[in-house]
Amino acid sequence: MKKEYFNYRNSNWPKWILGIGIALSFASCKKFLDKGPLDTLSQSNYWQTAQQLDMYIVGKYSWLPETNFWADDVSDNMMGGGYVGGFKGYMNGQTVTPVDAGSGGWSWSHVYEINYFFDNYQKCKEPPAAYQQTLGEACFLKAYVYHNLVKMFGDVPWYSHVISPNDQEALTKKRDSRALVVDSVMALIDRSIQLLGTKSAVGVNRINKETALIYKSRVALFEATWAKYHAGTPSSSTANANVYFQKVVDAYTQLKSLSGNFAGMVYNTGHPDKDYFNLFNRENYADINEVTLSRTYSNNITGANGNGLNWWTTVGYFNRGYTLGLIQSFLDKNGQTIDVTNVALFPKKGASCLTDLKAALDPRLGQSIFVPGDHFNNVLEPNRVYTVCEYLGTNYYNATATGYWPKKGNNPDINYNNQSGNPTTSAICFRVPEIMLNYVEAYVELNNALPDLTDNIDRIRGRVGMPPLTGNLPTVDATWPNYGYAVSNMLAIVRNERNTELFGEGYRTDDWKRWRAHALFSGDAARPRGFRYDPADYDAATNTTLSQQLDSKGYYDPWKLTLPTGLKFRPEKDYLAPIPLEDITRSNKMLTQNPGWDTP
Repeated sequence: MKKEYFNYRNSNWPKWILGIGIALSFASCKKFLDKGPLDTLSQSNYWQTAQQLDMYIVGKYSWLPETNFWADDVSDNMMGGGYVGGFKGYMNGQTVTPVDAGSGGWSWSHVYEINYFFDNYQKCKEPPAAYQQTLGEACFLKAYVYHNLVKMFGDVPWYSHVISPNDQEALTKKRDSRALVVDSVMALIDRSIQLLGTKSAVGVNRINKETALIYKSRVALFEATWAKYHAGTPSSSTANANVYFQKVVDAYTQLKSLSGNFAGMVYNTGHPDKDYFNLFNRENYADINEVTLSRTYSNNITGANGNGLNWWTTVGYFNRGYTLGLIQSFLDKNGQTIDVTNVALFPKKGASCLTDLKAALDPRLGQSIFVPGDHFNNVLEPNRVYTVCEYLGTNYYNATATGYWPKKGNNPDINYNNQSGNPTTSAICFRVPEIMLNYVEAYVELNNALPDLTDNIDRIRGRVGMPPLTGNLPTVDATWPNYGYAVSNMLAIVRNERNTELFGEGYRTDDWKRWRAHALFSGDAARPRGFRYDPADYDAATNTTLSQQLDSKGYYDPWKLTLPTGLKFRPEKDYLAPIPLEDITRSNKMLTQNPGWDTP
């Protein structure tokens, strides 16, 4: 899929440049660091102009994330009944040590490609001001690539330059400490913040200063909480947690100043019943201040197509569905906790219960799951209205495993629904509420007190008409959710607010990992459930099959038969991924294996 993923300074910049950028990216994509030079670049005058540098970096934008709203499947928020990867594999302790070099995520092609830029960009004959933005993007991308490696493996070797095939010392380099690598990552992010233009200057499709500040807060919060909650375990870090918590606060403070106290930085048109829903299904985010970076898709480039997201929301995310545990995390519309499993409060089952949940809970839920009466358009059934979750169970494609069918990101306009994947709704990469929530969490961790919430959580809640958290703290159930350890009431509230705003967008996996909170999904009691099953919604044959997969309270329990004792995550080893055996051997065993995994 080709993406029109930038707005260059000249809006009429030729579209064929995108193709060149992607071709350069593919041409340089190999498994190992000890590759020969990119002949088409190194033996030419390629690096002479700022535009050439920019073309090279544009080809690396495919490394960045995009919101697909099924990105929480490796967490307690989402599951897939017939889906055998992700949740059911990694979270069930089924990962094995890879053999082949460069496999299992231990890939250095992106490091090579970005270091190739840093080794050559100074050949440019134009003044530094001409390529300042591009250099800032390169700093951001190297930080992004390296922190992804750190999140997977912990300690990793840090490479500042392209490695020569004959440089045996570099090729057999030991892993550098996590703390050292993260310090280098943070330095790159700080440099990018200095160099990058603002969104208003470079556009929503280019990495910008606001995005770099959000990312700084993300990395700092991840490393701070990892250091705190993994202390004394095989996956520990030597980083100073409080130093990194303070970096989160600093990034927030800088963006708050840059944005004028976040004025207009949370999308809000005064329609609390639909603003949250409408945030995620737009073609263009150039005028949406909340979104600092997005992928814009185009059908105007030969061979290109749309992102297909809208179609997947109505035919099923490969059997994915939100879990009962996620639904339980929502507060009521008054901002107080409520037990959605209490049959006295919610006596209905199946699709009927979805309507009651929408009426009673934080409006972000009803704007993010399909409930009876919602338009459910797709090319196969253009006038369909959602009535019941008719595709429940084992169908791999047209199904949800839980009854809570994801709606986030859907646009009911029939023009956005077709089977060929042409819808051109944009994908959000970064948005401002993340840094607000990062800040509040870091502040509570540092001070054991809530900060002023006026310009962050209260503003986020106000979009959907929820009362401010200030002066309206809910009563927390100390036994739920079970993180595996006790947390303060304030921290529990903040973690819950984070999940309520960001669920489905890919944050939850990083969250439970950095919190060391595998207890959220481990074992029989925490096995993810779906909604309370209503036989009246289904035919006799379906009832015969699905009635065997209900728990004692009547909730749909898709893994009751296949995982009767629940998920078996192995905390002593699964928090860090294994290094491939061939890579350890090739390094003359200078690379050491992560704790608990096989060695050659």
